[in-house]
Amino acid sequence: MLMDKGDMRQPQGRGRIAIFSHTHPSLTSGGAEISAYNLFRGLRAIGRDAILIAACDEANLDEITLGAHEFALPVRGAFYDHLYHIAPRDVRQSLLQLLQAQNVSLFNAHHFLHIGVGALADVAAAGIDVVLTIHEYLAICNNHGQLVTRPGQMLCQGPSPAACHKCYPEHSKQQFAVRQQHVATALTPVSAFVSPSHFLAEKMIEQGLPRERVEVIENGVPSVETVQERRRSRGVWRFGYFGQINPFKGVGVLLDACAVLARDPALAATIRIAVHGNFVGQSASFIDRFNAAVQEFPFLSYLGPYDNQNVAQLMAECDYVVMPSTWWENSPVVIQEAFRARRPVICTGIGGMAEKVVDGETGLHFVRNDPADLADQIAQAADEALHTRLQRALPRPLTSIEMAERYAAVFKQVASASV
Repeated sequence: MLMDKGDMRQPQGRGRIAIFSHTHPSLTSGGAEISAYNLFRGLRAIGRDAILIAACDEANLDEITLGAHEFALPVRGAFYDHLYHIAPRDVRQSLLQLLQAQNVSLFNAHHFLHIGVGALADVAAAGIDVVLTIHEYLAICNNHGQLVTRPGQMLCQGPSPAACHKCYPEHSKQQFAVRQQHVATALTPVSAFVSPSHFLAEKMIEQGLPRERVEVIENGVPSVETVQERRRSRGVWRFGYFGQINPFKGVGVLLDACAVLARDPALAATIRIAVHGNFVGQSASFIDRFNAAVQEFPFLSYLGPYDNQNVAQLMAECDYVVMPSTWWENSPVVIQEAFRARRPVICTGIGGMAEKVVDGETGLHFVRNDPADLADQIAQAADEALHTRLQRALPRPLTSIEMAERYAAVFKQVASASV
């Protein structure tokens, strides 16, 4: 196990909480790992004895940056079964040994990726309470947990062995039935499930999660000092995209919207669109298309990856945050971060995005995969009175400490029930 200097102390007594993340924020800045890290920090801030365990492929161990009370769990992605979510036995054993060595009494996993669903049953069988936080639909959807069909890219209303076979004809209906049963069995010993949105919670309950064991706790974000507002150039409106640039985040829709905006030179002269993030899982052809768009449209710029600790200031330099995701989403941390920076959100009007952003009240919705409608919403947003009204209605997002307090209440219930 890779340990930081703070973890060389003797383990503390029972009551220690382990937060598991499928990767570390120093490696990738997706919403699940950021949420897990914020919870870990929040728990320690309220005096709870928490450690963070982040999966890291053996080949990348020299790239991870660990803080106090943080561990890296070496995993081997090449040997991971992504259909049935089965990890190598030695990875599962290493996880269990670390938990036992650290006297962990409650294991809160924010993913089962890299450790496999079977690890949850292993941990529970060792007498450690298990709480699973669900950030997407991987337990019921083989398409990266997005609930989007392929190749049609339609929103999936309800997976089944037959429907999943249509998406993945290389796997039989029987294989998907086995997958479904395998995952359901592995989740049986989980004491509680946490969902950051009601939308995701209901989707998972529809697929068999026991309602009485599902809690909804919003993703929290750290409090920040007052950020410095950018003085807007007269008549110029700034829109920012933040997050991973992966095939499900709708950046292609944003590029097509830029082409629509460019047809109106007067409007385009008042718009600035900045993309912040790193490319994940994108083809070379998409990256070429992206770079060509940046060259073609003077109002579009790519500002590269960003440190999440600086996102509040980066968002404060925009007037709006744009989220064009093409999947349901759950409870995007980007939305909470935008609200913290007091920035309205323009988003696809579906799923967890529509739950968090109220159309016409705290932001604007557009039709999924419709660049013309996105362009219309951007044009509509460039209005002082509307921006002021939306900004005034923005809710105060849950802080990391408030999130930690709500999780601590769930952990207490789980621990009491297991006595």
